[in-house]
Amino acid sequence: MPNSLVHKGRRVRVAVAIAVAIGAVYGLVVLEGWWARTTRQDAFRRLARRDFAGAQPGLARLLALHRGDGEAWFQLGLCESALGREPAARAAWDSVPIDSPFAGRAAVRRARQELASHRLAAAETYLLRAVDERGAHAVEAFETLVHLFKIEGRFREARRLVNGWWEDYPNRISMVTELTQLDTPSAYAPAKAREALDRAGAAAPDDDRVWLGKANLAMRTGDLDQAGRWLEACERERPDDAAVGRARLALSEANRDATAVRRAAARVAPGALDPDELIRLRAWLAAKANDQAAEGEALRALLAIRADDAPALERLAELEILAGRSAESARLRAHKAELDRARWRFDNLIFLTRAQDHGRELARLAEILGRSVEARICWKLVLDREPGDAEAFQAIAQLDARARSATAPDDQLAALRAELACTPVEVEVKPSLVAGAKHDSRATLWFDDDAESSGLRFQFDSGMTAERQIPETMSGGVGLLDYDGDGWLDVYCVQGGPFPPPAGAGGGDRLFRNRGDGTFEDATARSGVGRLARGYGHGVTVGDYDNDGDADLFLTRWRSYVLLKNRGDGTFEDATEAAGLAGDRGWPTSAALADLDGDGDLDLYVAHYLEWNAEHPELSAHRSRPGAFEYGYPQKFPAEPDHLFRNDGGRFHDVTAEAGIVDRDGRGMGVVAADLDDDGKIDLFVSNDTTANFLFRNLGGMRFEEVGDAAGLASNAEGGYQASMGIACGDLDGDGRLDLAVTNFYNESMTYYRNLGGGLFADHTATVGLLAATRDMLGFGTSFLDVDNDGRLDLAVTNGHVNDLRPETPYAMPSQLFLGAANGRLVDVSTQSGAAWAVPRVGRGLAVGDLDNDGRQDMLVLAQNQPLAYFHNKSATGAALVIELEGVKSPRDAVGARVTVEAGGRRLVRYLHGGGSYQSASDHRLYFGLGEARAADRVEIQWPSGQRDRHENLAAGARYRLREGAAKPERVTAFRR
Repeated sequence: MPNSLVHKGRRVRVAVAIAVAIGAVYGLVVLEGWWARTTRQDAFRRLARRDFAGAQPGLARLLALHRGDGEAWFQLGLCESALGREPAARAAWDSVPIDSPFAGRAAVRRARQELASHRLAAAETYLLRAVDERGAHAVEAFETLVHLFKIEGRFREARRLVNGWWEDYPNRISMVTELTQLDTPSAYAPAKAREALDRAGAAAPDDDRVWLGKANLAMRTGDLDQAGRWLEACERERPDDAAVGRARLALSEANRDATAVRRAAARVAPGALDPDELIRLRAWLAAKANDQAAEGEALRALLAIRADDAPALERLAELEILAGRSAESARLRAHKAELDRARWRFDNLIFLTRAQDHGRELARLAEILGRSVEARICWKLVLDREPGDAEAFQAIAQLDARARSATAPDDQLAALRAELACTPVEVEVKPSLVAGAKHDSRATLWFDDDAESSGLRFQFDSGMTAERQIPETMSGGVGLLDYDGDGWLDVYCVQGGPFPPPAGAGGGDRLFRNRGDGTFEDATARSGVGRLARGYGHGVTVGDYDNDGDADLFLTRWRSYVLLKNRGDGTFEDATEAAGLAGDRGWPTSAALADLDGDGDLDLYVAHYLEWNAEHPELSAHRSRPGAFEYGYPQKFPAEPDHLFRNDGGRFHDVTAEAGIVDRDGRGMGVVAADLDDDGKIDLFVSNDTTANFLFRNLGGMRFEEVGDAAGLASNAEGGYQASMGIACGDLDGDGRLDLAVTNFYNESMTYYRNLGGGLFADHTATVGLLAATRDMLGFGTSFLDVDNDGRLDLAVTNGHVNDLRPETPYAMPSQLFLGAANGRLVDVSTQSGAAWAVPRVGRGLAVGDLDNDGRQDMLVLAQNQPLAYFHNKSATGAALVIELEGVKSPRDAVGARVTVEAGGRRLVRYLHGGGSYQSASDHRLYFGLGEARAADRVEIQWPSGQRDRHENLAAGARYRLREGAAKPERVTAFRR
């Protein structure tokens, strides 16, 4: 056969073989494809029937050949999870290719698994992967990630996330609510965060995001050492992490360490800090260097891009005051007041109404507040209802234009970062509360609760009902007075009882007489107090309203006042009707007695709360217990105006309107009567619940003007009205001017207002150390005092929630004691001062005075439905000088007097003010801690009448009675211990 034919035959055979092989392969492919399709279809049909056990083998066989099938991996994970095989489910979901359409869903499922094991770090990784996609799973990822950030205290990151995601979220108004909550102190309650983090830490002790959360929580609650330890662990795990860097920067600020702040700012990754944060840091460093000019320049730069920044406005206004530029300061404060009002209205619309019905008003308010994202969302809500609305279209266009122009160029931000990294820091100037003071007795403080052993056996009954009527949770006060003139302080306790109170005789108030031997006897019956008609008590005020030398009592009760005239023989008579104070009086709370018109007798200011119908109450459903009720939000009810009464020869006339006391929406809780602007006339400061505080400046002639906004007392520096309760009044910083400290709601912290002079104040809460230390408390009664007699004022606070919302928030809370330190800060020494401070109470009233005449100030706390507490001061202290004043031309009580003591090279100033604390009355005697000094070299009294008296060489360790115009002081007694 020719070779050509042989070769041709071979080629044909090869071709046939190849064709057969190709056909076989094709057949196998077709067969495999058919098998894969039928296997997949069968598995998915079984999945639809929730036959997970039947679907799992087919999916596993399918994925053995097709490992890139993201949907199959995802479904296999669902099967394994449903069958209780979580490790296999994890492996399946982790096998979904990153570019698969099912990667986001798998990431959400993995995040759920990690969260079930309380592993926050791993959950965050998966959620960040899923949130970049779209769809229902991305919504879940977004919501969960925001929640995680809040648990971990990463509120700025949460806001950034919401800002970038709101357009894809199905419920727009809920985004506005979320952003509003993130701008409030209650973004996430410390107690909730602690519970979640403790649970996660127990389950996953090596999770560094749990560590970060605990670090941020420790900073929020003032435990900076603990925060530092947690952050060190975080930095070892993630040295370059932006969230950790932000926390280190915050801790450096909290520690007031400028070098550490500069170092931390340089290490934070570019983009992790917003432009306003960088500029704020520049202002902070300038303040630390005591460079007010540079600080002012930085604050103006900040306001150029954030005109709504309330803290910047407040601080710049203070700098303008200090520089003597009163007009500019007034302009800044007026702008801040506008923001405060807008924020109050905005928050009320969001939280107390059907917000989506107020889209237009919310949008306009958001623009005033500089909340561009919220404004844009709300204008979108308007367009949803009115698609052609011209105002909404124009507003959105303007917001877009402002957003484009507001972005700072990268080179400017880089320059600012470089500036922060090399800013020189001078030695900080730390104001001393009392120049030359050396005494520091923190290690020797001690209090025992001696109420039971001393005979002060009393328990306030709030009358709590299932309906939870609001007056039940706001009641309770205690007063100190020497009613029988024997030189020993006696105790008056108001009582509540059933609410609303039944008619008839037999009130529950108690008067305890001090025997002078460390014990008290119940003098209720023989003093005539027991004959009072039944009522539901709120507060007690002490003052000699008729100038006869005997301490009288004014009581606030549900719908009534009671005036008890001291007869001077150890008994009281009910003078309410004779004094013109009878009748229905609504809901009064705290009160103050002071000579407000300068005529030599005590006038009366009574704070009132809100309108409440006890017979047909409007009840509030409990937020977590179906069928139960809780005490409602005060803004839901109309405010009840305060009242001012002029004392005309022992009869009181209501002069509220003609005096200029305008209280449209006050909800008064506390009141202090004192000369707050040093003009010789007594002013009135009123703390209000959830609305602006009032400062009624005394113009003379029983005329007042309300100047709270201009004075800096209406709100706090953050730009919000707080739920304010009790008031402490005293010269905390030793500059001779009266400062104020106000207790507020849970998660708001107390507010300390430093007196700048001329009736102007500034919020220095963070400066003195109260911001973090009181955030986790809800305060009521409070008072400045000197527990260790070192000459520096200390601060006592009693705490307790208004609602039992456990475990979300604590209900009963411990009282707190803050010791005045030499660097101008208040240090929480509660845990070092005896077991009495550790007892959780639903505290309300607090009164301060020396009950055993040993020269050490004690404290009484009246809590709801718990025994009265007598914090008996047994500390090792310095010596005290106690001054008892007796007016002649001035009111006998001498309220409004200013006493200056010079001793041992120090100058101490104390004021006798009216009112204070919460529904309670402290001792009217003035206490001067002299430390190691043996005597006061000079004592000067400026009486309310204008008279000035001077005395010399008053011995330490004794009490003196100083009578107006008298040449010599009367030494009443020496203290015994």
